[in-house]
Amino acid sequence: MTTITRQIIRDVVKEEIGSALKPLEQKFDNLEQKIDTVITQITDIAGQFKKFDEEQTVLSGQMSDRTDRIEKLETAVFGSAAA
Repeated sequence: MTTITRQIIRDVVKEEIGSALKPLEQKFDNLEQKIDTVITQITDIAGQFKKFDEEQTVLSGQMSDRTDRIEKLETAVFGSAAA
């Protein structure tokens, strides 16, 4: 009799634990989905920042080239570059 009672208690406890864990598992699944979404968005933002930085580097080089050219032309025309 004690073995049957013990088995029934085990089954009941196992069922209760399983039913208590289901909502937690669903919450963890939802949390994983949210984390995946955030990571995807952060990766996208990081890519955009990298692209922006590369564009700034190119534009900075172009600006420097143009400044040098203007100074060279000012020197040729006016005898000295304007400050």
